[in-house]
Amino acid sequence: MRRHPLRLADLADDAWVTILAGHAAREQFDHACAQSGFTPRIRFQTASYDVAQALVATGYGVALVSRLALTGVRGTVRRDLADPPLHRSIHAITLADTTPTPLVALFLALIRDVARDIDTSWAGR
Repeated sequence: MRRHPLRLADLADDAWVTILAGHAAREQFDHACAQSGFTPRIRFQTASYDVAQALVATGYGVALVSRLALTGVRGTVRRDLADPPLHRSIHAITLADTTPTPLVALFLALIRDVARDIDTSWAGR
């Protein structure tokens, strides 16, 4: 059964499990909630998306999780967010004064492959 995307405002009355304040993802979340016209009722903050998803599975609250961090915890379901549209950029940082080792090159290729898999609008950036 395909579930329809949600608007963030549809979850305005729910309790939230969020990433800790001070993280870029939390800043994006706070901004998106304000843009959607509500202040989230934050029940728990964590630095771990795994912890957030585990708490959602217990019924403790809902969470906004990047597709890259989804783990498919039993008892949870992924719902796409239709409004507001959100995205995150992922950057790989390497040493400037050396040629990347084969392992680094492999890791960067893996990141590109994952990005293509989760982003249908991939344009070979």
